[in-house]
Amino acid sequence: CSGGPSEGSEAKAKKSRLSRSSRAGLLFPVSRIDRQLRRGHFAERFGARAPVYLAAVLQWVTHKTMDVAGMICKNSKQKRISPSHLQTALQKCSVLKRLLRGAAVPRCRSRAVPQSQRVASPSKKKTTKSKKR
Repeated sequence: CSGGPSEGSEAKAKKSRLSRSSRAGLLFPVSRIDRQLRRGHFAERFGARAPVYLAAVLQWVTHKTMDVAGMICKNSKQKRISPSHLQTALQKCSVLKRLLRGAAVPRCRSRAVPQSQRVASPSKKKTTKSKKR
């Protein structure tokens, strides 16, 4: 006799082998984000869709940042995205700027002038006018 209960369970086992990321159509790992949320003790409970949504948001922010940084890199006629391109992308893109307004974004220090080489600003000297009598 065919059509027993074992055939149905095999079909379910093959279907459930898909990862949650592939089911959601994402590249970022939903399971890893779920594990980090649980280990982080951010809340006692959270829904099953929370790590999927968070993975989607992280993927969108990364895609947007890399897209803008790639355009900046292309405009400067370079072939590699450097940290300064990423920093400029975060400063130029209004959506990312609003999103990261509250977050502390580290500043790119590669183009800063070292403290010892800074030119001191001209100090105001007291000028005494000699009185001629």
